[in-house]
Amino acid sequence: MKDILIDGQRLLTTNGIADAVIDYAWRLHLAARSDVVEFPMLHDGEISRCSLLLTPATAVAVVDADVLPPQLPGADAAQDEIARRARALSENDTGHAHRSR
Repeated sequence: MKDILIDGQRLLTTNGIADAVIDYAWRLHLAARSDVVEFPMLHDGEISRCSLLLTPATAVAVVDADVLPPQLPGADAAQDEIARRARALSENDTGHAHRSR
């Protein structure tokens, strides 16, 4: 499990999601684009869904968390979608980020 640190908040999620979020945030920064990503996380010990706005001005950090990894429903799908968007952004000559629901 890893914490995504943003605006003084800790978002606890899977290693894969945290790594995908920081990679996508970097690519959005380089392309001067913004997007909203959604993923499962733990909030006060409960499974929750997070919608996170990533902008070129957003400072994001990822750190290891000393927590046993629970099963987060939808984690694999969320990780795959964030990684897909990062790849699409890199491959797209116009640099447009996509938002899908």
